[in-house]
Amino acid sequence: MASVTMVSLLLEAADKLVEERPIGSSAFKRRAVSTAYYAVFHALARLCADTLLQPADHTADEYARIYRSLDHGSLRTAFSKEPLCSGEAFRKIGDLVVPLQSERHRADYLPPVRNIFSQIEVKKLMGQARMAVSEIESLKLRDRRTLATCLLFRPRQP
Repeated sequence: MASVTMVSLLLEAADKLVEERPIGSSAFKRRAVSTAYYAVFHALARLCADTLLQPADHTADEYARIYRSLDHGSLRTAFSKEPLCSGEAFRKIGDLVVPLQSERHRADYLPPVRNIFSQIEVKKLMGQARMAVSEIESLKLRDRRTLATCLLFRPRQP
């Protein structure tokens, strides 16, 4: 369900950053971590838009509005609340996405630090991103709806 083009190309770009980087380049490893996280983020945004809109019954503007509604902060919060924190499929995704998001913050916002990520650590995070995408793509329709609504709409207090 995730965009084969966007998601797979982002994961491929992360691979290339790690494989073809100049020796000792922390910048390339940081970029790889960030890019891997964004592959997962785009997989989730696509899931939300594809799940909440009928394929032949929407405009490009409607699709973009839902796709762009996913927010990084609310993503973290949603995985810490019911039903996402208790459903097995959701918990698997959350356990992969939330730490990856934290590492993306380190990669993008910490001042330059030599070897902030080891090669092994970067490859592990990229593996987590691939697992998260796989878990997202394997969700059943009912779980996709639950995930999309939990990610996009905050619950109101009675």
